[in-house]
Formats: sequence, C-alpha cells, structure tokens
Amino acid sequence: MQILMMVSSHSNHKVLFLNEASSLIGMGHIVRSQVLARIMCSRGYRISGITLGDRKAVSFAEERAKRENFEWPVRIAQDIRQAIESLSNDRPSVILMDGSFVSPSVLERCAGIGVPTVVLDYFISEPPMPAAVINLIDHHPASISGEQPSRECKTYCEGPQYAIIRNEFIEARARRTARGERATVKNILIAFGGADPSGNSHRAFEMILQWPGEFVVDLIIGPLFTSKIEPSAAGLQNRCVIREHKSPERMGELFEDADLLFCGGGGTLLEALCVGVPAIVIAQNDAELRHARSLADRHACLISGDADWEFVNRIENRRKLSVSARGCIDGRGAERICDIIEQQLN
Repeated sequence: MQILMMVSSHSNHKVLFLNEASSLIGMGHIVRSQVLARIMCSRGYRISGITLGDRKAVSFAEERAKRENFEWPVRIAQDIRQAIESLSNDRPSVILMDGSFVSPSVLERCAGIGVPTVVLDYFISEPPMPAAVINLIDHHPASISGEQPSRECKTYCEGPQYAIIRNEFIEARARRTARGERATVKNILIAFGGADPSGNSHRAFEMILQWPGEFVVDLIIGPLFTSKIEPSAAGLQNRCVIREHKSPERMGELFEDADLLFCGGGGTLLEALCVGVPAIVIAQNDAELRHARSLADRHACLISGDADWEFVNRIENRRKLSVSARGCIDGRGAERICDIIEQQLN
C-alpha cells in the first residue's frame, strides 16, 4: 500500500525536459534527456519534452524511444521564446534544461512562472541561478583562470560521475570487461555522434592511413550526417575492411568489439569510457578539448595529437587506458541526476 501511495503521489508531478537537437548541434542533448526521462517515468512521474531543433532529429529520437518501449511526448519549438510560451501553458513541476540556449533571461522567465530548474552544463554565475547545476567539467571563465566562481544556486554538482550513459553501453561494459584487451589492434571504431559537424571522421581516417597493418574499420554514420567519407576512406580500402553503420540500433555491440575508438570530446567519449574502450579524441571545439584533456589527465583517454601507433598497439597501454576509463565512468550518472531532480520536488 505504501508503494502504491508513493507512485500515485509522484504522478501528480510532471517533469519537463527542454533540450535542442539539429544537424548543427547534433543529438547529444536530446539523447541525454531521453535517458533521464525514462528513469523519471519508471519512478512514477509524468514527463513531457520540448526540443529546439528540426523534425528529422526529433523523429529519430521518437523512433529510438519506440524501440525501447518508451513513450516520449515531445514538441518542437522554433526558438526559445516559443518554448517558454509552451512552458507557461504546460505548468510542469520541475524543468530539466540541456542546451546552449540556457541564459539568465530564460531562467528569469521560468522563475516568473514559479518552476524550479535543473540545468546541465551551465557556466554562468550571475543571478538568477537554477535550483541545481550539474557540470561534467566547469568551463566558467573564473575556473579556467584557476579561480573559484561564485555559486548562487542551491545545488552544484560536478564531475564525470554525472555522465549520462544509455543502458546498452552499461551492458556492453560488463561483456567487454570479461573479454579483456586483444593482443594487437584489429578492430577500429570511428564514432562522431549524430552529425559530425566538424568532419572529424575524415581526420580519423587520415590518422589510420599512417599506421601499418590491416584493420577492420567500423564507421558510425549518424542520422544527421551531411559530409561524405568516401574520399577519406579510399586510401585504406586496399588493406582494410571498411564497414559503414547508418544509425545502428545496437551501438553498444560495436563499442564492445572495438580495440580502439576515434570520437569527439562529448557524449560518445563518455559512453566509450564507460564500456572501457581505449579512445583517441579529436575534439570539435575548445570546450570539448578541455573536457577531454581533463579525462586524459586521469589516463582515461588520449588526445589525437598525443597518440601514436607504437603506444596504442601495446596491450599493456590499452589495458591501463581501459581500466582508468571504467574508473571514471561507472554508468550510474543518470540515476544521480534523477535523484537531484527529485530533490527539487520536495
């Protein structure tokens, strides 16, 4: 009876996830929101979503939710003004914001309708502040210069322990850990998210071209890709097997089988670390590079400029990378964030 009463009480609360997704910014924000929404739904809360972006990105997210037997009610907003108007009508109990649109003016509008906000990756300390801020790393100018920025929010959390990881990668983690590292690098995975706006897949092919040996190279092509990879892959086709995977449904299996991964410094890197795949990061911007370096300093990944074939082909080096990577990301970050969301409802 007590459990039923708790679930019934939760159903009186609605959690709204406000994010963005497009060919320019990729799918990372909306995918993170979906993971959190599914957990909150399993805890008995009502959920809804608003995404700033395009129909193609949202349709892909909706299809992903259907495959996971999860209802993802989401609306598309053309801009933040339209999104705020929708919020006013929706009257959620708490809002989780994940995207570049978050600003003091947006938070002020939310405060005006009396809704607490939890924000991911927020690097401003001017009021008004969210009820809670959760950062993987702090890109605030004061932090970058070695100082401590002021924090006016009620709750501030920081660190890779808040990385949001999908279930398929948590499952792949256990299997790959049991398998261990192969003696030499044979399978190389290239994965630069849903869009690869900087064309870093090309740079990964260029690096592999300089390495000796014959490899199986798996390339993940996200749903919002616009660049062609054929010219970059042509030089490898005589000695490597190149396989393209367009929006694969079981990405975790590709990560599990990889001896080495090329990726950016965002969500894909975190998934790789959770699985324990030795990763070489080609960052698409300064923020990604700074994030990746913070993890490289913990010996969890390599930055492209620091990686060479002799190092990555040594099993003892890849084994150390794999162990350090799993030590940074345990796969429980989404649950920790949902605990923080629940705290705003009490």
